[in-house]
Amino acid sequence: MPGADRHADIVIIGAGIVGLATAWALLERGRAVTLLDPGAPGGEASSGNAATLASYAVEPLGHPGLLSQLPALLFAPSSPFHLRWRHLPRLAPWLWRFLAATTPGRTAAATQTLHRLLTPAMDDWAALHAALGADTPETALHQRGALTFFRRRRHWRAERSAFTARDQLGIPQVYLQAHEVAELEPALAGIAQGGVHFPAAGHLADPRALAERLASRLAERGADFHAARVTDLSGAGGRVRIDSDLGCWHAEQAVVAAGAWSAPLARAVGDRLPLEVERGYHLEFADTPARLTRPCNPAENAFYMVPLAGRLRIAGTVELGHPRDPANPRRLAYLRRHGEAILGPLGPAQHAWLGLRPSLPDSLPVIGPARLPGVAYAFGHGHLGLTLAPTTGRLVAESLAGTAPAWLAACHARRYSR
Repeated sequence: MPGADRHADIVIIGAGIVGLATAWALLERGRAVTLLDPGAPGGEASSGNAATLASYAVEPLGHPGLLSQLPALLFAPSSPFHLRWRHLPRLAPWLWRFLAATTPGRTAAATQTLHRLLTPAMDDWAALHAALGADTPETALHQRGALTFFRRRRHWRAERSAFTARDQLGIPQVYLQAHEVAELEPALAGIAQGGVHFPAAGHLADPRALAERLASRLAERGADFHAARVTDLSGAGGRVRIDSDLGCWHAEQAVVAAGAWSAPLARAVGDRLPLEVERGYHLEFADTPARLTRPCNPAENAFYMVPLAGRLRIAGTVELGHPRDPANPRRLAYLRRHGEAILGPLGPAQHAWLGLRPSLPDSLPVIGPARLPGVAYAFGHGHLGLTLAPTTGRLVAESLAGTAPAWLAACHARRYSR
């Protein structure tokens, strides 16, 4: 039964990696933090992602060349993208906004904002990781870079334009011939026809273990966790009222970091945001001895093969459908088929997973103030939630304190109400 109304300094709705990192940033600034989430800290998409800190991923998903690729993406049997057509009427408004964001001007603006977000990401992660004392094999942060490789030479040659665009932004990267890819990752010899190495990138040995370590340290420092499902947000007497299945909290401020479940809470305070979920999958296999030493992305197949603590995770692809649809076995078969085409037989899968990436049509997250005073947003990171978690936490803390950089306005919710 719900208890009496409670009072809090700041309530964070959502205890995924973004909510946890935001709680850490606020504790560092002397705030008292309460976290509400119906699930375990660090679960959902925070645990099943590609484990890659992709500080180089400045290109939005929508870009001017996408229209010419749509027939293959929609209808090719080997496409990394899948649309559940029966849901097209519901998805159509989001897809229309997504296509509208592929103009050269909007793509360039989104790239610039993503670059600003991603530039400090590895430093922010290194600082958080050091503060956690997370030095076990399961909670390690590996800084061996990441590799995008190409199974067809024509695709590798076409990558030159994207390479040049990233080069102009100063993103560390190395354009590799086939033999150089094989020297870096011998398992890809004879498979990769070329690639790009991003030496500044990194990956986590186990995203869930790291999130659990972060939650444990937060609790040690006084953060208050409750397994509560938030049902409503509103203003009440100059404070923020948070209603949940455990009762009501009255907070000085609140942060919505509920990932795929954030849109109804934003709507409750007057912000109608076109948040959709990209359904992502992973398979895990025993990996002893390790086949790879860093995250490796076969560009044509849009997934990552990542060496985790004692296992190999193959994670990725994009499926648009309904959040409550069951897992699509064809997406899991896609990961296995192409993974084995690259690495050889993988044996039985130890784990299969489906998760929901919260995504906005312009590929930018929502970070910053809500329409209701005292509420801030931290969601909608798409494929970059893990990468941007500590950076987002720092920016949210700055936003609540009124010291956020001016460029962060590009990520505000009001961009969809102009």
